[in-house]
Amino acid sequence: MTTSDSTSGQERSVIDAFDRKARTYSGGYAGNSSVAHSFNIRLQRVYELLESCHGGRVLDIGCGPGITVRHLIERGFECYGVDISNEMIAQCRRDFGHLHRAHFLTGRIEALPFPDAHFDVVLCIGVMEYLENDRVAVSELARVVKPGGSVIVSLPNQYSPYRAWDRTVYRAVRSLVQRVVRRPAGDRDIEHREFSERRYRRLLASAHLEVTAVVAYNFKLLVFPFDRLFPGVTVALSRALERWARSPMRWLGTGLILKADRK
Repeated sequence: MTTSDSTSGQERSVIDAFDRKARTYSGGYAGNSSVAHSFNIRLQRVYELLESCHGGRVLDIGCGPGITVRHLIERGFECYGVDISNEMIAQCRRDFGHLHRAHFLTGRIEALPFPDAHFDVVLCIGVMEYLENDRVAVSELARVVKPGGSVIVSLPNQYSPYRAWDRTVYRAVRSLVQRVVRRPAGDRDIEHREFSERRYRRLLASAHLEVTAVVAYNFKLLVFPFDRLFPGVTVALSRALERWARSPMRWLGTGLILKADRK
C-alpha cells in the first residue's frame, strides 16, 4: 500500500508500528514469555484447523515477515502473502524470495489485489483488531476464496477476563499516567478492537461464509502487567487450560479463531 491522503490516523499508526518491527518481529515467537506463548499457541491452533485443507493456493493476509510461509509450502500450498507494511513485505522477499511457490505483495485487506474465487484457503490472523470497519474486509475474504474454500480468522475475545481488565482498569490508569507525565503515544495506544463469537458468526454469515469450527487460545489468568512480570506462571496456567479450547469454557481465552467455508 502506498500512503495517501485517505489513510486514516489509525491505519498510519499501524503501518508505522509494523514497519519498525519488520526485522525483529519474528523474534517475538522465541523464548518463554507470555507474548511468545500467545503467538505460538495461536499459530498451533491455525495449523490444526488447516489439517482438513489439502493444497492449492493460500492467501495469508497480514503475513508480517512470513511466519507461516515454510509450513504452508511444506503442506503443499502455493503461498501468497499480503501486508499493509512495506517493510514487512520487504523482509518476506529477503527471506523467502528464492522460493518459487511464495509470492508477496503490499496491500490492504479492504481492496485485495486478486481476482474473485482465486484461493482455496484465506488466512487472516492478527488483522481484524486493527481495522476501523471489518465488514468490507470480510466481504473481500469471501470474494477471493473459492466456493467450498475456507477462511480462517483470528479475533481478540471481548469476553476474556484478561481483555476486560485491559480495556477498563489498565487503560484508565494508562490514560491518567499519560496526562500526568505527558508520555508520547506508543504502540499500545493503537486501538485494538475486540469481538464476540456470536457477532462475528453473523458477520461471516452475511458474506456467505458458514462457520464450521471455533477454537480459543491463550487462557490468561494473570492480568497485565503481572503476566509480563511472572511469565512462567502465566504460561503454565494457560497451557493447563488449553484443554478448554473447543469447550463451552472457551470464552475465557484471550483470542478466538473461526474457520468458515464459502457457500
